[in-house]
Amino acid sequence: MSGSLILSPEVRKLRKKLRQIENLEALPRGLTLEEADKLARRAALRTRLADLLKRQSLVENQQEEQCVVGYQEEEAEQCIVGESSKEKESEGPMKRGHSEDITRVLPQELPARPSGLVQAKSKDSPADKKRKTEGPATESGFKTLKGSWEGARFRLRLLEGHSDIITCITVVDDYVISGSRDTTVKVWHVPTASEERNLGGHTGGVTCLGLVPQEHSVALAESVSLDWAERFVLSGSVDSTIIIWAVNRGCSVRNIYTYSSVTALQFITTARGGGRIVTGSEGGKVELWDPLTGQSCQSVRAHKDAVTTLQPHGPLLFSGSVDGSVKVWEVDREREAGGGDCVPPGSSPIRLLRSCDSDPSSLALIRSLTPRGEKVYIGTDHSNIHKLDWRTGAVSKLANHSSGSGVTDCVWQTGDGLLLTSSFDLDTGESSLNLRSLPDDGYLATLSWPDAPRFLCLSSWLTGSGGHRWVTGGRSLTVWEQLPANSRERSDVTVRHIASLERGPVESGSEESEEEEEEEEGEAIRMVLCKVPAVSQKIPHTAPPNNGTPDAGLAG
Repeated sequence: MSGSLILSPEVRKLRKKLRQIENLEALPRGLTLEEADKLARRAALRTRLADLLKRQSLVENQQEEQCVVGYQEEEAEQCIVGESSKEKESEGPMKRGHSEDITRVLPQELPARPSGLVQAKSKDSPADKKRKTEGPATESGFKTLKGSWEGARFRLRLLEGHSDIITCITVVDDYVISGSRDTTVKVWHVPTASEERNLGGHTGGVTCLGLVPQEHSVALAESVSLDWAERFVLSGSVDSTIIIWAVNRGCSVRNIYTYSSVTALQFITTARGGGRIVTGSEGGKVELWDPLTGQSCQSVRAHKDAVTTLQPHGPLLFSGSVDGSVKVWEVDREREAGGGDCVPPGSSPIRLLRSCDSDPSSLALIRSLTPRGEKVYIGTDHSNIHKLDWRTGAVSKLANHSSGSGVTDCVWQTGDGLLLTSSFDLDTGESSLNLRSLPDDGYLATLSWPDAPRFLCLSSWLTGSGGHRWVTGGRSLTVWEQLPANSRERSDVTVRHIASLERGPVESGSEESEEEEEEEEGEAIRMVLCKVPAVSQKIPHTAPPNNGTPDAGLAG
C-alpha cells in the first residue's frame, strides 16, 4: 500500500503538467518561446509518467495477489475447521486426528466475495436494454450497423500548407475550408488534395469559421456588387475582427471590428428569413451582426468566461463556455424585423430561453457541443462525453476514453445520424475517433492510425453514394475517405473495439477519481486558454503571403 501512496501524488502532478502543456497547443494565438519550450518537453514527461504507472501497477498487482492468497488461506482454514467439527460430532468410522487429502476437504470453487480488486462483469447498458425491449428488429439493425463499422476502411489524404495549428474547419461540396493559428484561411479541393485559395487578411490566429447559406448569399452578393452565384465564408480571429470572404473571387468583401477576440462564430437564419452573424467573445459575450451593413444588432453578456462554441438548431441557438455553462437562445419572433435591417433600438433579436449553469463536478471547460432534440452532447476537458437534457438540466455521462485521463475536444453528428467524437489520451498522447449510433448512444467502433495527432477540430459530410468523408485538424489537416465495400485498397485506418466504451449513460455526480483530483487545476487551465501573455516575444512562423486580390473561380 505504501508504494501506491508514494507514487500517486507524482502521477497526479505529471498529469496536471501534461494537461496544462497540451492546452498550450490548443491556444488560438501564437506561442511564446517559453511556451514552445514546454511543449518540447512533453515526450520526456510522458516517458516518466509511463514508468511511474508501470511501477504503480506492479505494486498494486502484488497487493492484489497477497489479498487473494490471504483470502484463499482464510477460506481453506474455515473449511477445515468446519469439517473437523463434523468429524467430532459423528465419531464414526473415521477417528479424530486421521489425516485426509486436503483436496477432498476444500470446495471446488471459492464462494464469491465482493472486492474492489476485481471488476464485476458489466450488465446490459440502457441502450442495449432499450433495443431488446423494442424488439428483435432494432437489436438486429444495431448489430448489422456495428458489424459494418467494425469492417470499415478509410483512405487518408493529408492537406499540407498551413505553417501552424489548424484551429477550425468547415466543408462545402467537395471543398474543405480551414483556419489556422498562422492567421490564414485556406480552401482545399478534396478530390485532388490541392490548395485552391490562400486567404490572408487577419493579423492574429483564426479561431472560427462559418458558411453563409446559399439562400442568403444572393442578397450579400448584391450588396457588394458580385455575381449572384458567389459563395461566402466567415472567419473570426483573436485580432477582434470578422472577415466575410468571397470564395470564388478569392478576396475579402467586408471586415467587421468587434472590440474583443472572436472565439466562436455562426451564421443563423432569423424568424422572418433574414440572416445574422452571431459571435462569441473572449469576454463571454454573444453578439449579433448584420452581414449586409456590418452593424451590431445585439450584445449580451452571456457567460462568465470565453464562449467556446455556438451551434444553431432549428429556431434555437446553443452557446457553451469555458465556465462550463450552456445557454439556450430563441429568436424573438414577435419583435423580429424583416429584410436585412436590424431590429429597432430596445428590441432583442434573440432571447435567453434556458441557462444550464455548471456544477463543477459535472461540466467543465466546454470545448464543443452538438444538440439533438432536447439533448445536447458536450465535449469537455474531461474524458467523458456529457449528455445534457437542456429542459431539465440533468447531465449524464458516456465513456469516451479507455482511461480516466483524457480530453474530448470534438463532438459531431454525421448526416446519417451517427455521433462522432474525438478522444485524446493525456497519458500516452494517443488520438482516435469514437463512433456511436443515435439516439440510443450505442457504441460502434474506434478508429485511428499510429502516431495520429490530437484532433482539435472536426467536420464531416456524405458523398453522393452515401460514403463518409471526415476531416480532422490540429497539427495536421487530414481527410478521411471511406472506401467502398468492394474496394481492395488497403485501409490507412485501424478499427478497434474498446469494451469499456459500451456502457450506457450514467448519471453525473462526479468525474473519475483522477479528474476529481485534477479539479483544483481548472482555474489555471482556464486562464491560459485565451489570454495573450504580457511577453511579446513569439515564435516566428512563415505564413504564406496575403492574397486579397481577385482570383479565378473555383475549379469544378
